[in-house]
Amino acid sequence: MREALDSGVDLRLDVITRVERRIGPLRLPHEKQLHPVEIRFLPLTEQWQLSVDGAQRAFPRLWLLLDALAEPHTFRTGLTRAQLARGQWQVRARVRFNREALPAPMHLPALFSPDWRLAGRWHAWRPARS
Repeated sequence: MREALDSGVDLRLDVITRVERRIGPLRLPHEKQLHPVEIRFLPLTEQWQLSVDGAQRAFPRLWLLLDALAEPHTFRTGLTRAQLARGQWQVRARVRFNREALPAPMHLPALFSPDWRLAGRWHAWRPARS
């Protein structure tokens, strides 16, 4: 992936959030949202660029970009306070690498190489009622 970035290929991670209504042991899907996170290297200015849900930041060093990726971010889930007051809900989130966002010539190698199969595990929590 670092080689791809150095060659001018943009990388995209997708933060996926899911809201599920809990009824006993069942989880009923309610809303799913996708939040793009894009990483690119600009060789002429030697800057790293991070775009999270459309908000861009630039970094002069890779380690600063990596630190920014490790920072907590907030993402909209679509769950409202009114919904929260009327039932039990669970919010789940995960991050996955979006291979489909790569340029067409890279699709086949990314499909077969384990280096391009990056997906985090689902993290779940139950928001407290207001």
